[in-house]
Amino acid sequence: MRILISGLLLLAACGQNPSSREEAEEAEAKPAALSFEGADAQTPPARIAHGKRLAIVLDCTGCHGANLQGTNVTKDEPALGDIYAPNITLMLDKYSDTDFAKLIRHGVPKDGREFWFMPVESYQFLSDADLAAIIAYLRTHTPAGTQLPPIRKGAQFEKDVKQGLFGNAQAQIRKYRDDQPIEMGQQHAWGRYMVQATCTACHNSSLQGWENFTPNLDIAGTYSKAELTRLLTTGEGKKPKLGMMAGVAREHFSHLTTREREAIVDYVLARANRPQQPQ
Repeated sequence: MRILISGLLLLAACGQNPSSREEAEEAEAKPAALSFEGADAQTPPARIAHGKRLAIVLDCTGCHGANLQGTNVTKDEPALGDIYAPNITLMLDKYSDTDFAKLIRHGVPKDGREFWFMPVESYQFLSDADLAAIIAYLRTHTPAGTQLPPIRKGAQFEKDVKQGLFGNAQAQIRKYRDDQPIEMGQQHAWGRYMVQATCTACHNSSLQGWENFTPNLDIAGTYSKAELTRLLTTGEGKKPKLGMMAGVAREHFSHLTTREREAIVDYVLARANRPQQPQ
């Protein structure tokens, strides 16, 4: 759970403005030319529908709630502190589309505070069209609810950061930019794009997994294409209980289109079955 938190929340905590060097490095991460299916929507309603689907697939609603009014994600884990995903609806009048893009893609909030926990390390690779659709969907909400408190870092939080299990947005962005999932040829480029925007949030920058949390996705090589497709559709795997992955699949990946799911499965299997380098 602790490492998952490093990739699931949109938060700001007291800190200092990013250095000009960090901002220059952030600008080097080019948005992908590839997009999720439906990003070519030609009408505002279709574009908003695409953004709503992506908000579910990318788990925005998992932390901020279906109404985007925010939650305390660690209410059941007090050792981590109180990790609030803020009320997005109250940001709508304060943030331009450019401000939101800078926040979502580069982890830089408008007020310049240090930023934690939203998976900007994965979102930095979103295409312009996908990101624009998400922002368009956010703007369909009416400001409501209350402003949640800033995060309160608990003892376990501080320990995990000190041990290097995760860092602030800028550290995460650099890590994920410098250690990306392996390319498996042009035929798998689309699948890799979607994996980079989704699976890396839990399975680490190059899908190598996290110790005592998530496996290296080489484990996908023990699945057939049909078995892996079922897993990403229903959450049913080879084991009766898959833990968190089952819920992620049912609640989020079930909203992938058939073509998207097939491309993701094909990339993951190609990666898992690639020739291994001798140790």
